[in-house]
Amino acid sequence: MFYNISIIIPFFNASKLLNESIRNSKKIVKRNSIQIIYINNNSSDISHYKLLNKLKNEKDIVLLKTKKSLGMGPGIARNLGIKFAKGKNILFLDVDDKLVLKKIDKLIKFSKNNKSNLIYLGRNLIKNKSFKNEKTSPFLKYYKKNLYKFFKESNNMCVIFVLFKKNFIKENKLLFDKGFHEDIFFLFKSHYYNKERISYFSDIIYLKTSNKNSIIHSNLTMNHIEGMFKAWKKINLFLKKNLSTKEYKSLYPYIQYRWRGELANEYNKIINCGLKKNKINIFLIYVIAKYKKYIFSNFKAQTNKDKIVKNLKNS
Repeated sequence: MFYNISIIIPFFNASKLLNESIRNSKKIVKRNSIQIIYINNNSSDISHYKLLNKLKNEKDIVLLKTKKSLGMGPGIARNLGIKFAKGKNILFLDVDDKLVLKKIDKLIKFSKNNKSNLIYLGRNLIKNKSFKNEKTSPFLKYYKKNLYKFFKESNNMCVIFVLFKKNFIKENKLLFDKGFHEDIFFLFKSHYYNKERISYFSDIIYLKTSNKNSIIHSNLTMNHIEGMFKAWKKINLFLKKNLSTKEYKSLYPYIQYRWRGELANEYNKIINCGLKKNKINIFLIYVIAKYKKYIFSNFKAQTNKDKIVKNLKNS
């Protein structure tokens, strides 16, 4: 069976969200040549059985389940989805999000008319059942030759807003890591290996739901903090391995800029997370110790974030 797009939807304990998701999915496959793959990432509620019951006789909607031995996280589920995807393109969708039905056919035509490996999608945020223009970081057209943009400028870090060519993912052996913030390294490598023009489908097609129970809005944990640090550490190690010494050295000032910015971001996130003081102190000690190893102490403070880092390093 040929599909234009395979939509991969990981979920964990999402029984309360599945009714709306399935309604949207059934409408999608009814009108378009699209495969939808749900992946249960070790749920402990009735999500899996609920989906099984609702997907009877649905040949274009598949339900898979990850092995516990592989660990937790949407990345593990997405890897399984990639393996079973039959579509020419792959779109990652969160279980509490939706696609605008009337825009899908236009997106399919758009993807057929260009050679892009990465197509960024127009999106809106839904909060309290009302639409709100989401203040999102722009997508940047950075490649191996201009990686400084990735480190110097704010940019999108989420795979859910991107349509990927499946062959591009498989040819470059792109896989997600387990844990939190797995998007960052995957998306970075996607840009690094990409040699085609990056496109933007400007129509609003992706509706992102602001859900207090989602990973993004869940209580801050050490796993969140560690996942963010590991993402940037892996990017740094990847570049040291894949760039020449000269290329890496020329990029390093921008990498340093980003390390400082991420430490400041994590600091602000922790002090504003609303947890108890002792927990906040534990998180701060961990973050400062980890990031300080990668930040030169003699840098000149250029931004407000740099000033935060100066104070942290001197404390």
